[in-house]
This record gives sequence, structure tokens and C-alpha cells, in this order.
Amino acid sequence: MSKLEKYLAKATEQTPRKEITVTVAGDEWKVRQLTLQESRSCERLAEVGETMDWYRYNDARLVKATEHDFPWNDPALLAAYGVGTKFELPAKLFDAEPESYAKLLDAVRRVNSGVSEAEVVDELKN
Repeated sequence: MSKLEKYLAKATEQTPRKEITVTVAGDEWKVRQLTLQESRSCERLAEVGETMDWYRYNDARLVKATEHDFPWNDPALLAAYGVGTKFELPAKLFDAEPESYAKLLDAVRRVNSGVSEAEVVDELKN
């Protein structure tokens, strides 16, 4: 199989992602591993000029890692918390429960640990 055939086959292939379940405030949340594109998107969302807004970065990662399990973009939810985008929601949603936010963020870190852009590129080369 040539490289071209290999990557053409991968284009339609659904690869399973690592996922963990964590209980937060009595609810089960499914946290999945971010793709390379999702990771890059989170970085772009957090860039403010020449600096990085780490709070925004963490919120974006949390949303991206759980949006398959939680309707972050629900219009009623956004209106109830008075936010414009789903990426502003985690800070408002967990404002009174910082330990829940920390637990979810820790799960995002754990499920994505050891996954860097360099490692993904190396894996794609093989």
C-alpha cells in the first residue's frame, strides 16, 4: 500500500478516541481525548495578541473534551448564564463549584497526557 493509498483510506476511517468517565457533583461526565485539530482550535481561541489566556485555553479544552456528552451550545443554557459562546460557559457554570471545574479539568489533562503535536506527527509517519 502506497502512502497515498494509506492516507486516502484514513480519510474516511473513524478512529476511536480514549475516553474516561468522571463523577462531578453527582453527575457522570464523559471526557474524551482531543484531536490535533481540536487542540489547535483551543490554542487559537486562547491567543490574545502575543499572549496566551490560560483560563480561556482551559475552558476551551474542557468544552471540546466534553461536548459529545454535554450540550454546551444549547441556546437556553447560554441565555440562562448570560454568555455569548459555549467557551464562556464553564466559568459561569462552575462558579459556585470550583472543585467540580478542577475535577473536570484534571480529567481533560489525564486523558490528553502524553499527547503532543510532535507525538501525533511521529505516529502519522509510521
